[in-house]
Amino acid sequence: VDGIAVTLTQVDAVGPVAQKAVEAGVPVVAFNGGITDYQKFGIRTYFGSDEDVAGQAVGQRLTQEGGTGKALCVITEQGSVALEARCAGVKQTYPDTENLYVNGTDLPSVQATIGAKLQQDPSISTIVALGAPFAIAAIQAKTGASSEAKVVSFDLNSDLVQAMKDRQVEFTVDQQPYVQGYMAVEALWLNLVNGNDLGGGKPVLTGPSFVDNTNIDKIAGFAANNTR
Repeated sequence: VDGIAVTLTQVDAVGPVAQKAVEAGVPVVAFNGGITDYQKFGIRTYFGSDEDVAGQAVGQRLTQEGGTGKALCVITEQGSVALEARCAGVKQTYPDTENLYVNGTDLPSVQATIGAKLQQDPSISTIVALGAPFAIAAIQAKTGASSEAKVVSFDLNSDLVQAMKDRQVEFTVDQQPYVQGYMAVEALWLNLVNGNDLGGGKPVLTGPSFVDNTNIDKIAGFAANNTR
C-alpha cells in the first residue's frame, strides 16, 4: 500500500503493527483514537479530539449548570482508550461519576443494563452516553425506569439531532469524525504527491465543541448528510 490511515482505539493490538508499516517506509496517519500513544509507534500526524479534555468539558458544563447527584458514564467497549479517557475526564471535573460497562454491540442489552442501573440507584441525575445510538438507548431506558435523569452525549447522528430538538438530550460533544477521516486521507495524499508533512508531529485537534439547542438547527442538515 502507498499509505495507511488508522485509528488506534485498541492501541496494544494496532500500534505495533502500524509501527512495522512506518519502519517499512509506508506513510502512516492516525485519527480518531490514540492521541496519547501515536508518537511512540513512529506516527507523526494525528487528527482527532483529546478525549480527556472533552470529558473534562462535559463535567465542567454539568457543574456550571448546577448539576447535583450522580453522573453515570456508559462505556460501550471495554478496553477502548478513547472511551475510558472520556469518562475519566468527566470524573475529573464532576467527581460524583460512576462508570457503567455495557455491550455496545447489543443495543437492547445496553438499554436494559442502563434501565436496571437507574432503578437500582435513584441518585443518578445524568446519563453520559459516549455515542449517538447509546444516547437513544439511554432515553428509552430512563423512560422505562421512570427516571428523571438528564441525557447528554458525545457525537452526532440524525436520530440524536431529532432527540435534541425534542429536548430529550441536553447537549452533545462533537469531535467532527468526518473531518478526521477526510484530513487523514488528505494528509496522506499530500505527502505522496507533494512531499508535505502535516502536523509536525503534533496532533491536529478537531474538537471538542458543544452542540445544543442554540446551534442544533444550523448543524442538523450536515448531520443528515453524515458529515457531522
